[in-house]
Amino acid sequence: MRKHVGKKIKFILPITEVSLLINEQANFSLAKEDGVDPNVTLTITTDVLNAYIAGGKDAAAQHVKVSGDVDLAHSMSKLVGQLRWEFEEDLSKLVGDALAHRIVQAARKGRSFGESAAKDFGASVLEYLVHEKPTLVKAEELVRYKDDLRRLRDDVDRIEKRIERLLEKSS
Repeated sequence: MRKHVGKKIKFILPITEVSLLINEQANFSLAKEDGVDPNVTLTITTDVLNAYIAGGKDAAAQHVKVSGDVDLAHSMSKLVGQLRWEFEEDLSKLVGDALAHRIVQAARKGRSFGESAAKDFGASVLEYLVHEKPTLVKAEELVRYKDDLRRLRDDVDRIEKRIERLLEKSS
């Protein structure tokens, strides 16, 4: 960000507007409203949070409108792509280290449990639809059926040719 020192970035959020200035140390600091136009403006809509929850950073990025200096916007995009939120660290400032660690562990276990339950449920439904009430077939069975059908078609073609030759000989 050193090549962008002195440039101003404006964030237009659903609730408020915030301007940041890239200072001499290439860090961000709050910019004063001095009437100077920002080099880059990022307009973030209310749909960003829902898109982030549903599809992650890439989906959320589609709901951010960028205008201004393309080079600075690209540098910002790369920077945002490398950021990782340390949720446990921020939570520890509110509730303490031990409780924050336990909360994050419980959330991870809950997520793991949810994924496991969904996987088990899917396997049970598949088992039911394949064996109990044959609505679906397994991939191997479908491949075997297609091979058998191909072999049968080839056999029928050979028999037809043989019958044609026999008819030609008899005529």
